[in-house]
Amino acid sequence: MDERVAKETGADQRKGKVVVGITGASGTVYGLRTVKALLDLGYHPEVILTEAAIKVSAEELGEDLRKLLEGLVERVYMEDEIDAPASSSSTLAGSLGIAVVPCSIRTLAEVASGIASNLVTRAVINHLRLRKRVVLVIRETPLGVIELRNALKVATAGAIILPASPGFYTKPKTIDDIISFVVGKTLDALEIQHDLYPRWTK
Repeated sequence: MDERVAKETGADQRKGKVVVGITGASGTVYGLRTVKALLDLGYHPEVILTEAAIKVSAEELGEDLRKLLEGLVERVYMEDEIDAPASSSSTLAGSLGIAVVPCSIRTLAEVASGIASNLVTRAVINHLRLRKRVVLVIRETPLGVIELRNALKVATAGAIILPASPGFYTKPKTIDDIISFVVGKTLDALEIQHDLYPRWTK
């Protein structure tokens, strides 16, 4: 990582790299917030972005997601950059895992079929090969039989299927609280400690 970026963001490669894929499902804010949370916690997010995510985020956030991310990390990889580090399992020895957040149903289907058509699906499949943590944050609802079968297939291969379903026992007061819950659950699945939402206590 560039020393300037590391200093400005607080990211520390000694804590480890986490690959974050952001696809064109609704909820691109979850991906943006996941990257920010990882940086705040001192991790090194390696971000992969799809063209669909840029279009969706323009509608949902009213901003250019790529520019937002480029202001946070050293480099943002696009889905067609198959020469990027995450495209090869040989570069993932130090990776703690990958979170695709949000994960489109197309991405889920391609991973279930073993199709590495872009950098996101390629990175997911590489992590599965190495038995590393894989978290797919799906937002689509309702889910049909095809989607459920694909989710089961990917889960059987070792991934965690994490629906973007907020819990309300935390008594969220703002949309930001709801987003923090989903991002926190994503980090939980990656086994990364945080305080993004209050834990359940009696």
